[in-house]
Amino acid sequence: MRKLLNRWRAADPAFKAFLLGVFFLGINAGVLSSAFNNYLNDSFRLTSEQRGFLEFPRELPGFLVIFMTGLLAALPVGRWAVLTGLLTAAGVAGLAFLSPSYHLMLVWMLLWSAGSHLFMTVESVMGLRFAREGGHGRRLGQISGMTNFAGIAGAGLVWLVAGLAGAAVYRISFAAAAVSSLAAAVMFSRMPRAGEEKVPGGKRFVFRRSYKWYYLLNVLFGARKQIFLTFAPWVLVTRYGASPAVMAALMLAAAALGVVFRQAFGMVVDRFGERLVLAADAVVLLGICAGFAFSGFKPLLYCLFVLDNLMFAVRIARTTYLNRIAEHKSDLAPTLSLGITLDHAVSMAIPAAGGLLWAAYGYRSVFLAASALSVAGFLTALAIEDKRRARAAEEPQPLTAD
Repeated sequence: MRKLLNRWRAADPAFKAFLLGVFFLGINAGVLSSAFNNYLNDSFRLTSEQRGFLEFPRELPGFLVIFMTGLLAALPVGRWAVLTGLLTAAGVAGLAFLSPSYHLMLVWMLLWSAGSHLFMTVESVMGLRFAREGGHGRRLGQISGMTNFAGIAGAGLVWLVAGLAGAAVYRISFAAAAVSSLAAAVMFSRMPRAGEEKVPGGKRFVFRRSYKWYYLLNVLFGARKQIFLTFAPWVLVTRYGASPAVMAALMLAAAALGVVFRQAFGMVVDRFGERLVLAADAVVLLGICAGFAFSGFKPLLYCLFVLDNLMFAVRIARTTYLNRIAEHKSDLAPTLSLGITLDHAVSMAIPAAGGLLWAAYGYRSVFLAASALSVAGFLTALAIEDKRRARAAEEPQPLTAD
């Protein structure tokens, strides 16, 4: 513990402020990921088709990230971070107190979603800025682990309030999440100006043929991610009767395991390269799809749900891959934003299609369709350049006598 405290005191002040902001924003994420599906079911009684179509407006800000970052390109990325906290706070507070109707709920959901999606670019760019050469995966894993650590507090809050407050669980939990987001904005605003100026917003838009595999990885992840964000919890809630307390407990388990897993995942990416990690993720996804499609054993489904949440750490590998192949460092912020936009262009359509598929053929068909994505992801992973071979090619070859 003393060693950890000494490392914290010696850390870059800008990094410490950023990490504390990540923690407070992570509490907000823990609350929403634990309670939002139950909130929709209990407050608006959505059908599976309606739940699927709701993902279109919820994911729309993700699609618009490339335009949001373009508008903000003149500002340092550190200022973007402050905006994410303010947008998220306003949106979640609206969900808590100003959503008497479905249509008003959509307005506040859009604000919350805009802040959350903008932070995806901020987290990656700032994480790469604070990393040492050769340790990008480890640093991104640490930041992601902090988010998971904070998610424990968020999920724990929902679990506690669900047992004590009854019907008021959503109002109290969302209000606490809004306060936490405001605290995140305060911490981000305290990052030293000298530090943030080293991370300019960069170019407004970048599209290069050499980044094609990065683009495709984001498209595939957008489809795979949305199926499990939308339909895996929806199956557990509507088909197997998972209560808010159960969903919060699952997110609590995922967050607790993720504190260690995501840091280890980042180190594995640094050690073995993105190609192997992305291929392994595709294989794991195939097993998860099979479980949800063919098993009705609730403990197994709960374990697969937690495992799937852990595997979202694969974003670390995509980010380090882009950092490794980027032709210019100024390409990072706009290319990461474009990747998020491509991700969400797909994820906006997938839930609606999945909802129709569910209605026509049952929920198992959704997860069978998702298994095809795992195969495509595996083939794409094999197509990218192996990190170790790239390093070997860059190393000077010894001279040999004729």
